[in-house]
Amino acid sequence: MAQGRQLAVKEMKRVLKTDGQIYMSLGGGPPFGYVDKAEMEKILEGFTIKRGGSYKEMWAVVSVKQE
Repeated sequence: MAQGRQLAVKEMKRVLKTDGQIYMSLGGGPPFGYVDKAEMEKILEGFTIKRGGSYKEMWAVVSVKQE
């Protein structure tokens, strides 16, 4: 995962309240944010997917996964 995206995902998890949700758009193609399927799955594994989330859609509404 690109360094900038790792930091962004970490920050989203840090600031998101337990009952909050985030709309996440995972890019529109090179050079500004292309995310492949494996990276998208890795990003989403730390969240609970509320809507979207398929690789073809490239977006999701998520909340922090409760451990």
